[in-house]
Amino acid sequence: MVLPFDLKRVVIGVVIGGALGFGYHKLIGCRTGACPLTATPLRAITYGVVVSLLFTLAGCKKSGSATAQAANPEPSTKESTMSNISSVIHLTSGAFEKVKAQDKPVIIDFWAPWCGPCRTQGPILDQVSIQMGDRAIVAKVNVDEEPALAAPFEVQAIPTLIILKGGKVVQRFTGVQQAEVLVKALEAAGA
Repeated sequence: MVLPFDLKRVVIGVVIGGALGFGYHKLIGCRTGACPLTATPLRAITYGVVVSLLFTLAGCKKSGSATAQAANPEPSTKESTMSNISSVIHLTSGAFEKVKAQDKPVIIDFWAPWCGPCRTQGPILDQVSIQMGDRAIVAKVNVDEEPALAAPFEVQAIPTLIILKGGKVVQRFTGVQQAEVLVKALEAAGA
């Protein structure tokens, strides 16, 4: 029988939550008896159990425990092959020149973790990396960590995506771009 949660984790959470609820009642709890959640030891324990269940179930994987997953592995599909793993490179100043001077097309996403559109562009870039395989290099530069890498390209807004071929800028995009657009641009650049 496969449960949608890890039963051992739930039981431990309930025990710890109940103990914490009881401890809260004894050490800090309601002195007047007017507090609805901690007026009696039973209410405090119940409150601790409910809160711990919420946290425990939220922390459990929805797909089941690790032992259940090992017992019922999903059938392997063509999508789970190594060729479908994103190979987006996170560039720093040390590797930037080597990547930039490659013969095959290079697409660089200038982004920042606080930028909402950049977070939208990230998974799209993963799709481009999977579709292009080894025909192009897909890379990202965090402009907060590497501002000197963005300066030569005059990056004023993010996300900015630049396609390079032989170190020269071939095409430039600002804002979120769909995977099809980026793949076509890379193919036009010689990928």
